[in-house]
Amino acid sequence: MLDFLRKRKRNWIIIFFLGLIILSFIVFYGAGKLHEPTSVQVAEVNGEAISQQEFSLAYERAVDRYRQILKGSLTPEMLKGLNLKGSLLEEMIRNKLVLQEARSLGLTATDEDLVQHLSQAPEFQVGGRFNKEHYLQILRANQILPAQFEADQRDQLTMQRLYGVVLDAVHVTEAEVRDRYRIDQEKIDLSFVKLPISDFAVQVKLTDDEVQKYYERNKESLKEPLRIQLEYLSYPFEKFLASADVSDKEIEEYYQTHREDKFHNRREAKVRYISVPITDEDQKKGGRPRADEIVNAARAGKDFGQLAQSASNDPSAAKGGDLGWVAQGQLPPPIEKVIFALKKGEVSDPIETPAGFQIFKVEDLKEEKIQSLKEATPEIVKTLKSEKAKREAAKVADRDREKALSGVDFAKLAQESGAKVATTGWLGSGDTVPEIGDNQEFYKTAFALSGKETSPLIEGNNAYYMLRLKERKEPAVPPLDSVRGKIEQAVKESKGYELALQKGKALLDQLKKEKDLSKVAQANNVKVDETGFFPRSAPQLPKIGELAELRGGPIPLSTQKPVPERVYTQKDAVYVLAFKGSQPADMQQFERDKDALMKQALAESRQRTMAKFLDSLKAKAQVKVNNSFLEES
Repeated sequence: MLDFLRKRKRNWIIIFFLGLIILSFIVFYGAGKLHEPTSVQVAEVNGEAISQQEFSLAYERAVDRYRQILKGSLTPEMLKGLNLKGSLLEEMIRNKLVLQEARSLGLTATDEDLVQHLSQAPEFQVGGRFNKEHYLQILRANQILPAQFEADQRDQLTMQRLYGVVLDAVHVTEAEVRDRYRIDQEKIDLSFVKLPISDFAVQVKLTDDEVQKYYERNKESLKEPLRIQLEYLSYPFEKFLASADVSDKEIEEYYQTHREDKFHNRREAKVRYISVPITDEDQKKGGRPRADEIVNAARAGKDFGQLAQSASNDPSAAKGGDLGWVAQGQLPPPIEKVIFALKKGEVSDPIETPAGFQIFKVEDLKEEKIQSLKEATPEIVKTLKSEKAKREAAKVADRDREKALSGVDFAKLAQESGAKVATTGWLGSGDTVPEIGDNQEFYKTAFALSGKETSPLIEGNNAYYMLRLKERKEPAVPPLDSVRGKIEQAVKESKGYELALQKGKALLDQLKKEKDLSKVAQANNVKVDETGFFPRSAPQLPKIGELAELRGGPIPLSTQKPVPERVYTQKDAVYVLAFKGSQPADMQQFERDKDALMKQALAESRQRTMAKFLDSLKAKAQVKVNNSFLEES
């Protein structure tokens, strides 16, 4: 489903645009507040409605942007996997809550605020000055009424005022950042004893009574789910390719119809990108000089990729800000206009967006080209033959279904029409058939069948399918003998865990007295190992991995406290840890990076503060969501 997106070379575009698309149509272009009456509500926020009309307009604009990005490859399954409806609605609910809070505090933006904001927007300027005709032209091109757009912009300014009030109180001191750096960058070395649960589970002896009691207590969890076995016919499209003929006239007509959308290779730019974040007016004031400094360094010859790695807060920073090739039509108009005005090797001025200051470098360009009919013919022939083959497969499958409904068995139909008949193994919820893959309509239909019912035709990526239920096993608790092995394993693992935990606690008690894990291990005939030095803030410990008890923060061991208060656990092992040594953080490096670290710490603190603020608004709000609307395809 989403493998296509995950495997695309320009995977960044999905992450980048899931946020930017929503911002583009809620923040920059507005959510489309059509003030026409409607009885259908998508959600209600403290009594204020988000109408279906309002939501649908924002959603369709977002989907249109994805279609442009993916050039016709966007499918309903991909949209469902991206959860675009859910993300968009969450953003709209959040905006309602923020606006309501801002208005209650008297922070509504004035007419003067709105005029100043619009007059300073670069996308509405010609020659550096606001141009009303240009402004109206952009709104017409995006099918937005001026009054609607200006109301949305006023809302955005109102929200920014509230954000400013919330974030103005957030500060970090150099001492706080220094202490955090000292802790995060310190490296430590641990000794440890690992107690595998399996070593203790094999020592457990079970009685029949214990197995019987476990069976009686856990019948519900032992219950086997509904399982079905199917017989199905498949009609592969490729089987009908040979008989699909394509005429010169059809090729010419297809070319003329799709000349612009399929055979027009738009201008492309190979781009690198740096994002300097802003969350309020104070950060904006500091962000502009920082962005200008980055631009000047890049134009003076400093490696743009290295600048991106050190200065950008975007996920692409790890790859030097590399965005790959971007075609005209994929980006929001203000950003696209800047990028495609650059020559090869040029760096843009900082572009201010709701997400921050954006800086782009064009590393290469591909000029626009329209394929000739001759060049496009092989692709057209392939497409038309595939379409005809698919229609023919549907025709044959429809004819066979009529026969199936009258009682003809699948084997005979396969023999007559050349379709392929197959029988699945037993399928439970979540299981898939290798040939079918992740076709949810196939499985949804299959589990809804009863008796000898024949399904409607189901379209797959490469074939049509017709199903018939062969056998159905209803959910049931299996007899004890059939699950005895499973029960014995579960009980032994549970008891093995308890024994390992007891052993670990006993070792820890000895360690608190001896202060030497090697001596304790030797006395108890267990092996002691060593992690080697690693950053204290690392999410995983070398040779150990992730420990559930450390998810809340770094491990609390030091020279002053070499022995922990507790043992640590994984699903399959218990660990006894002890501090062995440390290497202090490089505080000279801190001094060199201090300014950047202070900015990063402030940005993170503001993000946490904003998240808590928004959570507090949600916690006291009355929000009703029409889930049935979100589930509609």
